[in-house]
Amino acid sequence: MEKTQMPVAREEKILVLVRLRPLNEKEIAANEAADWECINDTTILYRNTLREGSNFPSAYSFDRVYRGECPTRQIYEDGTKEIALSVVKGINCSIFAYGQTSSGKTYTMSGITEFAVSLKSNQC
Repeated sequence: MEKTQMPVAREEKILVLVRLRPLNEKEIAANEAADWECINDTTILYRNTLREGSNFPSAYSFDRVYRGECPTRQIYEDGTKEIALSVVKGINCSIFAYGQTSSGKTYTMSGITEFAVSLKSNQC
């Protein structure tokens, strides 16, 4: 009697990672303060500087939060490496970058792509 192979169950999940961008030179020169503050590895605060009548900051929690000075390599290693390399194994996946114009999406995704390609090239 021939055994049939059962499909292996895969865990599917969505992770939400947030990277805060540091102030740029123009913002620093104007002595501006960041509206967002990373208070731990999973939570950011919005200081509500534009909204009148709000005395309390709003907190938002995610799977992982990275401060602006965090290197792209750390974001790759901690959060996206497994996803990026699974494509090479034939697994359908995506890394979706969302954010305001000039918030650092292209910068971060370019770094993640470079790390994934260089790691895979070194393994061949």
